Amino acid sequence: MLKKKRFRNYALWISMVSQVLLLVQLIGHLTGAFELSDMKRQEIVAAADLVLGILATLGIISNPTKPNSGGYNL
Repeated sequence: MLKKKRFRNYALWISMVSQVLLLVQLIGHLTGAFELSDMKRQEIVAAADLVLGILATLGIISNPTKPNSGGYNL
């Protein structure tokens, strides 16, 4: 049984979102529903880098100042 604490982990949610986006991209490519151009893919990666950089800078992804923190937990 999964512990509730696992679902309160920032790193888990960031990795889950990235995996879902990769799955959507793969399904779109395999079914021919849509195809991302290289330019569009670069724009998406740049936007994701920006968001993750801001979250890391603000200490949201990694908050070492939280008492009794085991790492990336909420």
